[in-house]
Amino acid sequence: MDAQQLFTGYLAFCMALLGVAMGSFLACAADRHGLPTGRSRCDSCGHVLAPRDLVPLFSFLLSRGKCRYCGASIPLSCLAAEGLGALSFGALTLRFGPSPQLGMLLGAAALLLLLSLIDWKEHILPDRLLLVLGAWRLFWAVLLGENWRETLPTMLLGVLSVSLPLLVLSLVMDRLLGKETMGGGDIKLLFVLGLYQSWLQMILLVFCACVLALLFAALGKSRGKEIPFGPFLAMGWLVVTLWGEGWVQWYLSLLM
Repeated sequence: MDAQQLFTGYLAFCMALLGVAMGSFLACAADRHGLPTGRSRCDSCGHVLAPRDLVPLFSFLLSRGKCRYCGASIPLSCLAAEGLGALSFGALTLRFGPSPQLGMLLGAAALLLLLSLIDWKEHILPDRLLLVLGAWRLFWAVLLGENWRETLPTMLLGVLSVSLPLLVLSLVMDRLLGKETMGGGDIKLLFVLGLYQSWLQMILLVFCACVLALLFAALGKSRGKEIPFGPFLAMGWLVVTLWGEGWVQWYLSLLM
């Protein structure tokens, strides 16, 4: 293991710790529908939380998932947000190393985590956050000096390759069944994610999201409730960002 690999590993560890803190912050932001303000309090008893209660991950483990003041259970979504933040930040850093692209992807991962938390609780993907996610990609395209003659067609194909067919299919199925079959927010999220992926990677992203959602349902975690698809699209984005390019190249090699 050379010095570069050691540095990347150390950086990934630091980014994973940052991801834990970011996940905790975003879980709070999702609960409060905006940036957290004022002192943090227990949702059950309203007691102001001490600094020792606010250490991401460790506070949850040391308190055994319960409030120290009233004994109410702390939502598992907080722990999940911290774990997913650590996983995504650490994995992206290991995959891309210290690079300008990493900054773009970490920001996108944080926004997708926030969107997922809101969608999981509220079954809604706020338009303003989707706009921020799209603007974030365009900002980095300008900052990195990408060649727009290459980038723009790739973005357009990524944006339209999946979202447009699904929109048409959704409208047809809504008309036939007389009810909403796919949330408009999911289609808009796919539209925005197309700015980050090629059209082949977008197809792979939807496939991964469907597999993850089916596995979740098969494990009985849905308990007969409607499952929001946004979090699984976000996880599909992470999987494809980490390994999708290699999988697509492998598939294309089989066709040649």
